[in-house]
Amino acid sequence: MVTFSDLVKAIAADVCRDAAAVGLSGKDAEAYVRTVTTFLALALDRCSDFNNSLCGWSASNQKVMHLFGRQAIPMVWDFAEANILANSVGGWSTCSEYVAECIEVIMGTGDFSGVARQIDAATGADGLRNLLVSTDPPYYDNVPYADISDFFYVWLRRTIGDVYSDLFSTLLVPKMPELTASPGRFDGDRQKAKEHFEAGFHKAFAVLRQKMDPRFPLSVYYAFKQDDVETGADEDEASESAGATVDCTTGWETMLQALIGTSFQITATWPVRASQAWRMRAMGSNALASYIVLACRPRAADAPLATRREFINALKAELPGALKNLQRGNIAPVDLAQAAIGPGMAAFSRYSKVVEADGSPMTVRTALALINHTLDEVLAEQEGEFDADTRWAVAWFDQYGMNEGPFGVAETLSKAKNTAVAGLQDAGILIAKAGKVRLLRRDETNGDWDPTAAYRLTVWEVAQQLIRALEKDGEAGAGALLRKVGALGETARDLAYRLYTVCERKKWSQEALAYNSLVIAWPEIVRLARSERPREEQIGLGV
Repeated sequence: MVTFSDLVKAIAADVCRDAAAVGLSGKDAEAYVRTVTTFLALALDRCSDFNNSLCGWSASNQKVMHLFGRQAIPMVWDFAEANILANSVGGWSTCSEYVAECIEVIMGTGDFSGVARQIDAATGADGLRNLLVSTDPPYYDNVPYADISDFFYVWLRRTIGDVYSDLFSTLLVPKMPELTASPGRFDGDRQKAKEHFEAGFHKAFAVLRQKMDPRFPLSVYYAFKQDDVETGADEDEASESAGATVDCTTGWETMLQALIGTSFQITATWPVRASQAWRMRAMGSNALASYIVLACRPRAADAPLATRREFINALKAELPGALKNLQRGNIAPVDLAQAAIGPGMAAFSRYSKVVEADGSPMTVRTALALINHTLDEVLAEQEGEFDADTRWAVAWFDQYGMNEGPFGVAETLSKAKNTAVAGLQDAGILIAKAGKVRLLRRDETNGDWDPTAAYRLTVWEVAQQLIRALEKDGEAGAGALLRKVGALGETARDLAYRLYTVCERKKWSQEALAYNSLVIAWPEIVRLARSERPREEQIGLGV
């Protein structure tokens, strides 16, 4: 690595000579030399990612894996070494070719030019006006980018530090200016780290509000998963339950508080599927599949006040329709709570202030708790679209999951849902014996299930069989089954949203993944089902 770094520095003289040979001189020649050596230094940085003692080995495709599969430096118990001189993964030739291909993508073929500048959003926007602002802000203390950047910075500084003396004036990357709530930068003081982050956020949004073009909204991309906000509290308990949440929520809370505190109003929200499905964090997990985009405009100076009850009424009036739109857009269940923040905070942020019963202003944390509580209520109300047997299964699943429960409880619940345990057993939903009842697992159901011959068809069984077909035969198998169940498939997909929220609340991650996977795969399942639509009529619920 040191040898290649020295060679990149030494080659500047050869590049300068070649530039002169084609007629470049003065500043043009200097710019050409700087450009070539910069891209060679970036190729060397890529080599460093594949040539260090923290590289692993991929057994599946037999190659060295680079260090940064995610935004962290993990421990490895043994490591693989790339051959930096070979034309293979981690070699100089492949790394430099990769950088060259990226340059071609950036440059394109059109006659376009542009200017990029690095400016501090909170302090360095003097003289700028009518900006179009689209930002993916920092995620509280999730990723210490400045710390991780040192890995690459030291090689860039050694190689082209004299070319960019202003950028590489420090031995390591400056840490304190970074907008992150890292206690380590404040002698372990979490409160000071939090204050640094909140003050920076507020200052940046205040400046952007002054500099932005009023014709266009400020768009904020956010993918911080607020999975710790209490959703089970009732309206009167939401403020107390919100106070018990842990600091993960602070990412969303701080960002929203900065927006609202600088007189922004959230006017629209939508999830954008922008993350690669094959990224390490997403494989086999309930990681967020989308970024949530918030469109924000300055709030009117004469915006009215609202009471807590008025805000709750607005949520109940507006959130059901917004939720339906999100589900029609096939948002993944794992993203639903995130996306629901948008229409919920749109209601909250349209008021200059929401006041509690004691006259104090409602906090963003309390508003988030109320939004999540209302979301849970809306999903529960959607159960009205399900048949009685499915409503029983959802209630039982919420209480016992796939475990056994007393027969007496099952019988009482069945009367409340206008069904019977014997009928549920005939429908293939449960098994009852020795005074105990439990739901049938997917692997216990009929592998050759035919909905057209089902004695008592339920949305619950349709959903479970679709998941089983997806897991066993992929999207094609699920598509073939969807052709048979017809319109019940859409209702089964709605059920998947409801069951995912139950699993997420109960921390049943593996079961949650099954329902999330069905919704994510739904567009392709529908496409395959429609590609060979059978002549027979689609079936409906049995009596």
